[in-house]
Parts: sequence; C-alpha cells; structure tokens
Amino acid sequence: MLRRQGKVGGISPILQFSGSPVLIAILMVLLLGPLMAPLFQATRLPLVADSGTLARELLSRYICPTPAKSYVLLGFPMAVCARCWGATIGLWAAWLLLRRATSDDRRTFASIHSSFVIRHSSFVLHWLDAYLALAWPARLLIGALPFLLWVAEIHRWAAAPFWVLLLNGAFAGFWAGLFLYSIWPGLLDKRR
Repeated sequence: MLRRQGKVGGISPILQFSGSPVLIAILMVLLLGPLMAPLFQATRLPLVADSGTLARELLSRYICPTPAKSYVLLGFPMAVCARCWGATIGLWAAWLLLRRATSDDRRTFASIHSSFVIRHSSFVLHWLDAYLALAWPARLLIGALPFLLWVAEIHRWAAAPFWVLLLNGAFAGFWAGLFLYSIWPGLLDKRR
C-alpha cells in the first residue's frame, strides 16, 4: 500500500511507515492479554477462568522474570510483572512515535495536536533521523543496553516499587521497539 510521505526532518530520508496488521495484532495481544487474564479468572466460569489461569501460568513461568511483581486486578495478578507490561507500553510508544513522525495525511487515532507537535519538533526529528542512520548493529546495541537496567534492578533493588518497574520496562521496551520497527520488513522503508 503506497501512501504519500514527506520528509521527517530537514535533510532526512523519506520514511514509509505502514502499520502491519500482524504487528498491530501482536501489540494488541501484548497490551491487553496480561489485563485479560485476571479478568477471565475473576469470572469464575469454568473454561474462561481456566484460560486466564493458563495464560498467567505460561507467561509467568516462561516469559516474565519476576511474576510476583504483577499488578493485581479484581484479586488476581496480571499475567506478567509490571516491568514486562511496561515494556509493552514502550513498544507502543515507539510505534506511535514512528507513525507520527511520518507525514501521512490520513487521520489516525492519535490527536492532530500530537501529530503537529511531533512533526514540528526539530529535536525529536533530528534525533530520530540520527538513530535511523546508524547501522543495525549499533541500533541493536542501543536497544539492548536498557535491559541491563532490568538486571541491575532485579538483583540490586529487589524492593523497587511497581511504578519504577513500569517505567524501567517502558524505557527498555521503547528502545527495543525502535530497533524492532527499524528492521521489520516493509514497516519502515528508508529511501534517499
């Protein structure tokens, strides 16, 4: 699908950013799935509650490093910890930044004001241009460095409040998202 695109910054490449339906579906599941698990468990219906329990057990055992640090909804813990859910919020923030930084003329669910601010914020645009101009190994390194904060926080600050975990996760998720979206096939197409 071709859309009219404009420059991101003064001498920047023209960006083509399309919302892949697969990527959007993955992001929706990552955002809403951990919230749905405790809600399903709270229904106490045989199959629905069991699916919520299964989601919680699978994610807390195989994905989440600290499942005991989960927010509690209706008396049941979310499927992942606050840090992992924050990473999902960071992935969304990176996706929205790249989506708003292009000059697509169609309206999206983000406000026109936020679009105007991001398009005309030279600092953000120059920073994004500089980041996208890096070779992929450098972007990978930048995307991986915030996860060292996870390790430090897990081992050095075990009693960190949930809001710190959420912010720590969002920070790492944002940088990981920028890297992921910069290499996702067809999602962000740089052309000079």
